Amino acid sequence: MKIVVVGKGGREHALAKKLKESSLVTELWVCPGNPGMAQAGISCAPFESPEMIERFCLENKVSLVVVGPEAAILSDLKKNLEAQGIPCFAPSRAVAELESSKLFCKGILHDAQVPTAKCVVSYTTADAVLAVEKHDFSSPLVVKADGLAQGKGVWVCESRAKAVEAVETLGTQFGYPLLLEECLIGKELSAFALCDGKDFVLLGTACDYKRITPDPFSANTGGMGAYSPCDFISQEDEQTIRDIFAKTLTCLEAKKMPYQGFLFAGLMKTDKGIYVLEYNVRMGDPETQALLPRIKTDLLKLIVSAVTHELKNQACELSKKASVHVVAVSQGYPQTQMLLGNPISYPEKANLVSDLYFAGVSEKQNHLVNSGGRVLGVTALADSIQAARAQAYQDMRKISFEGMYMREDIGL
Repeated sequence: MKIVVVGKGGREHALAKKLKESSLVTELWVCPGNPGMAQAGISCAPFESPEMIERFCLENKVSLVVVGPEAAILSDLKKNLEAQGIPCFAPSRAVAELESSKLFCKGILHDAQVPTAKCVVSYTTADAVLAVEKHDFSSPLVVKADGLAQGKGVWVCESRAKAVEAVETLGTQFGYPLLLEECLIGKELSAFALCDGKDFVLLGTACDYKRITPDPFSANTGGMGAYSPCDFISQEDEQTIRDIFAKTLTCLEAKKMPYQGFLFAGLMKTDKGIYVLEYNVRMGDPETQALLPRIKTDLLKLIVSAVTHELKNQACELSKKASVHVVAVSQGYPQTQMLLGNPISYPEKANLVSDLYFAGVSEKQNHLVNSGGRVLGVTALADSIQAARAQAYQDMRKISFEGMYMREDIGL
């Protein structure tokens, strides 16, 4: 099979590396990929727009397209490829509202009878401020923009003044509606399923680190690291997670919006059980880089089964080993003013135990330089999270570029 992976970050590097392990693959490209992937031996084709990717797939007789980022999922790429007879593993644009509209997601969770935070929906500033006034703030109030907001659309507010500020800021920046939710208290985790429209295979769990520092009130990022599996859930919890995915897919199918693709559930384990915080219609980044190295089953065969609606009774076998993924970012991230364009020094693959994944890099005079916020990451596998953590940091300290920063507490 000839495979195209769409995207250019660490998630797509991990997907391409895992898919290349399949006996089904004859050729594989990442569109557009990045120079780090190319140096790691992955073929990259410099096409990013849906139209150019479609043309490339037709010219190269591509068998299957696997989409990474949400922007491509929310485009017409899937519809146009499938009109040309090329299967595209991604949800339809309509059902992708699970991620692009929090209000749509809440409606599905409600109809599927899946536990989620109670919320009030406000369509004007006056309505939202009135809802804030009714909250007693014995617990925080969460104010959310409805649509995609690049990680800037959620405020956790511990006071009435902060909540009013959130309403005014989010309403101005992203418009209405706004969702005002109860704040769920517990431990957060991510769970991933591979879906064929009706059936699914649970791929596993991970826990990520969203803040730029260990301070829970520091700036939100795309993710500074992750470990897998989640180490605080029971077998009963795992069955609950399966039930959550099953109820959601059944509900969507009944609404004539069958879900095919990767489905990522952001979950909170509370003392009252597991609640869904949100759904993402893709694999997570950096959770993908932590989870995929643990998958022993041929991932491409599972995807082919999903595309042909033959997932029923299949399963994903996972290594008993744990993994830790640590991300290195540019100085200044996640702000817009960053120190970029600096050469990256890293050892030959033979001198790294961990897997090395590239994200925000470009090439300058035949050298890789940092060109984005999240630059690269390493994933170590070991018999315990503690051992994997030690190995990941040992390998990360062999890598350097001016202004390089990483959190020191991933996996603790």
